Amino acid sequence: MQSGMGDEAGIVDTSRGYATTTPVDRPEIRGEMSAQERATEAAKPMDEASVKQAGRGFLIITAAKVWFLVTSAVIQLGLPIMLGSAEAFGVFKIITESIGLINMVMITGTLNAVSKLVSEQPDQAGRLVNMAVRMQLMLGVPVAALYALGAPWIAASFNDASLTPLLRLSALIILFYAFYAIFVGYFNGLKEFARQASLDFGFSTLKMLGIVGLVLLGFGVAGAVAGFVGAAGIICTVAGIWLFRRERVRRAQGLASPTLDKAQTRQAFKRLLNYLVLIMLYTFALNGLMRADFFVLKAIASGVPEHLSGMESLFSLMSNKFAGFYGAVLNVARIPYQGVIAVTFVIFPMISQATFSEDTGQTRAYVRSTLRYCSMLIAAVAMVLAFNADSIIGALYSSDYQAASVALSILSVSIIFFALFYVATTMIIGSGHPLAAVVIMGASLALSAVLNYVFLTRTHAEVMAAMSPVVPVAPTGDALSVVSAAAAQAEASANFAAPFLLRAPDYMQSAAIATTIAMVLGCLLSVGWLWRTFGAAPPWATLGRLVLAAGVLWGIDLVMPLPVSLVAEQGKVVYLAMVVGKMASMGVALLATLFFTREFTATDMARLKAVISKKKGKA
Repeated sequence: MQSGMGDEAGIVDTSRGYATTTPVDRPEIRGEMSAQERATEAAKPMDEASVKQAGRGFLIITAAKVWFLVTSAVIQLGLPIMLGSAEAFGVFKIITESIGLINMVMITGTLNAVSKLVSEQPDQAGRLVNMAVRMQLMLGVPVAALYALGAPWIAASFNDASLTPLLRLSALIILFYAFYAIFVGYFNGLKEFARQASLDFGFSTLKMLGIVGLVLLGFGVAGAVAGFVGAAGIICTVAGIWLFRRERVRRAQGLASPTLDKAQTRQAFKRLLNYLVLIMLYTFALNGLMRADFFVLKAIASGVPEHLSGMESLFSLMSNKFAGFYGAVLNVARIPYQGVIAVTFVIFPMISQATFSEDTGQTRAYVRSTLRYCSMLIAAVAMVLAFNADSIIGALYSSDYQAASVALSILSVSIIFFALFYVATTMIIGSGHPLAAVVIMGASLALSAVLNYVFLTRTHAEVMAAMSPVVPVAPTGDALSVVSAAAAQAEASANFAAPFLLRAPDYMQSAAIATTIAMVLGCLLSVGWLWRTFGAAPPWATLGRLVLAAGVLWGIDLVMPLPVSLVAEQGKVVYLAMVVGKMASMGVALLATLFFTREFTATDMARLKAVISKKKGKA
């Protein structure tokens, strides 16, 4: 790897605000390379050291993400039971999804920016961290304060003022995440994946204990949010101490460069700021795309038509239930996406290093291999989820959550495209083109927001038009009349709520379809950009074999149906075991299909051995 040190500034050229690699200007990308040279370049494998480093890093980060999934499962599956109602769980999801939109901007944007710059210039790691800390004092702290101050307006957008105190409390998470992301980005940029994974393990554990513990102690949703805040504060402090100690060791080993002068420091700070702003815009769009359907669903479903004025509390309750249902299936549908996060943590600094060194062949190899392996990983999990959506809901949640089972099937398909979209845009950013990723992700977010608003508004109007109006009962004046009128009004509201709840699937299917359209478009645009820029074609053969595998899974689903009615006959535990068994058989069949169609080859096996073997082997 080149040091990236310029003759004049001591830092890479900052004229574009990021590492200046221009692969589209190189002859091999413009098509001036001969056919034989292109064939040789296309066949160029990842070198053995890169295979081992990427593979072991992936395994370490994946282990941390698996533990994250386990602790998240305890939280997301346990809270509906511990909180006692779908609407309480819905409130928790509204708070966490709202804060998550800002949190992920802080942690992902800052982490990627710091990781990229540290991976390019590890000798400047400590100085870059100091710059990032100063920057977050100007960005992260004000954002957290503004979120707390704006809590009443955020709650008003959901037509629910009771959310305000919880939104204000959750603002502390933004503050802690802003600095925690710097520390994780430092370790990721130095490719110290074990330290990064340790922080992930610790945070997941602390969050689970804090949230579940305070809920079990009787503090309800407020306790769950406070537990999240406490976990974020503790892990931020631990990560900062680790970084300080690690940087002190690196200085003692002579791995840190001499101090830059003021001009060099200003130039480096400007570059970090430019890159960070673009990454944050991208991350906001990314997480907005993940949450647009949830937010719009809650807002539209809580809207009270003029002829039902006075029933605001009922609509707030029902929309919280809808949020609880939809939030539960989002947790399940996002499992494949969580799996590829580990891939992006590892591939990001490697793509950054390859493009910074202008190694187009290595970059192309990274892109091609990553898309191929991610396609198999994501589709394998998502297809199994899609074919078992109703059974999964029946096994994990109470019967009223079944309203979202069809939406889960749709979202399980859409997450395949979203996960590939996320991986592709991560590689675009790592190659030094964050603006392209921002534009593509922003366009997808805009489309998702518009489609969700249009689809859900139409659905809400249709549902309200089909509902029988509630006729207010006016009391005549005496006490008995007032009591009778109140009882009659309560009965009328209950009669209205029941059919309203039955239409919940309509809202969720509309949201899921709108989101899927936007995610498919984003996936096509991002993969197409990589193809055009680096000449790395999508893995068409792999996709074709996965379609064949989907046909095999469909056949298994026809042969082994597991209707939800079996829950009443067999009980939850037995039914869950049956679902797990069916999903396992589908997984085996899918793997067998990939082997028999020669999708997984001897080369892949050699790479796997290179990852897990301590001895040098052939990649």
